[in-house]
Amino acid sequence: MCLELNFRESRLSQSIDEKSLALFISYSDNAGERWENEYGKVESWTKKYIIVQNHMVPLKFVNNGEDLLAMSNENLVLIDLKKEETKNLEVSSFLFSFYIAGFVPSLALLDDRQRCD
Repeated sequence: MCLELNFRESRLSQSIDEKSLALFISYSDNAGERWENEYGKVESWTKKYIIVQNHMVPLKFVNNGEDLLAMSNENLVLIDLKKEETKNLEVSSFLFSFYIAGFVPSLALLDDRQRCD
């Protein structure tokens, strides 16, 4: 992956799952790129898409191959990489005040008496 960036005018967002690493690079010139690679394979970096839109903020890379973006027109947009489609989620007027948290499911035993002995 070779990127020619002006880092003072760029923003980098990342997402990690059990198989890959995804990066979204937002530029000040109203464009962004999404890159993805497989763990342990440096040569596997692939550009998934380029988007040109006034001010966008990547919120979450969803494990099913979708990206959730906040756009400057105060809308949330879901990008489906498999279908190569975008969907306006019709959630608007949030004035760029948001927080999205991801989680990884796990099993934690709450009554582990062996630890208390």
